[in-house]
Amino acid sequence: MEHGGSRQTGLGGMKKVYCEWLRCIACFLVIFNHLKGYRLFMDASGIKQICYIILSVLTKINVPVFFMVSGALLLEKQEDFRTVCKNRISRIGFVILLFEAGIYTECMLYARALGKPFVFTMKRFFYGILAGNLEETGAYWYLYAYLGFLFMLPFLQKIAKQMSRQDFYMLFALHFVLLSLLPMLNLYLWITGGEGIALAEWFSVPLASYSPFFYPLVGYYLDHRIDIQLLSRKKWTELTAAVFMGLLLSCLCILGEGVTGENYLTLFDYLFAATAFLFIKYMVTVRVPALLDGRCARAVCFAGSLTFGIYLLDHYFKLIWYQPYETFMNNRIPSLFISFGWCVVSMVLGGMVTWILKKMPGLGKLL
Repeated sequence: MEHGGSRQTGLGGMKKVYCEWLRCIACFLVIFNHLKGYRLFMDASGIKQICYIILSVLTKINVPVFFMVSGALLLEKQEDFRTVCKNRISRIGFVILLFEAGIYTECMLYARALGKPFVFTMKRFFYGILAGNLEETGAYWYLYAYLGFLFMLPFLQKIAKQMSRQDFYMLFALHFVLLSLLPMLNLYLWITGGEGIALAEWFSVPLASYSPFFYPLVGYYLDHRIDIQLLSRKKWTELTAAVFMGLLLSCLCILGEGVTGENYLTLFDYLFAATAFLFIKYMVTVRVPALLDGRCARAVCFAGSLTFGIYLLDHYFKLIWYQPYETFMNNRIPSLFISFGWCVVSMVLGGMVTWILKKMPGLGKLL
């Protein structure tokens, strides 16, 4: 969710407009990911279930896209660890402290208003911050993952600049084997009564398997090493076929698991996220270049600058207003549209509050 990058496109060279489009889309999907509409496939059947599965699978590109945008913007820089600590790590650390303290306080006040017991201790608070397990703060897991990315940022910046096409393909292949092929093989073995394959716990390939490292490197390569204008029709056809195959295999695995299928929603999220990144960049910079400038570009860049605050504030709104909203909307519109509606409400409210907070001294740089 960082903003930065020296070589920018559109708006007089100030913003990579396609990155702001991606931020807005990913933010909408993050909010949707925490609502009932995301899990409708669990209680559906037939064609409707397939449609819900595809929607839920595509929703999972949300965090990968955020990490890819961060990689595209931050890995082109060259920063020492002191600079990263001062300008980035301290900022995210303070955001975690501030917003989790807010959620913790909100939960305490809400419990007391309902006459329910709630024990608040500073020890529980600080231990909970470190462990990331405070009440109702699970949605902020991304901040901890992003913090891990920032601690490795100076190293990843050096790696990204030396990454060749062969390195990129190897990274993608390793990710496929570890996080797509192996889970599918184990599901097949489980269905046929065989014994699953387990890798040694000492074996690890973090650059290929750990999302805060893998997706930024992918985002950097796609943005800086692939000329979007030179992608041929054949390449787009191959990408489309790969996406279709990924969706088909995801649906088969989710249906094959038989319980909830949630373990296989991210089976090919990297493929869908990479395709979405290239597609949005292609549409904005090649197919509809008018999107690079003018009112539309300014509006998208403005909205993109608010997405971090929208993400942080969504849970505050949800704790107070989502239940009354859902109760009012039930029996009026389908559950899927109730979730879509909340995404719009949360983004509008969160955007307004974020815009106001960014005007305040100190908070502007945080959000």
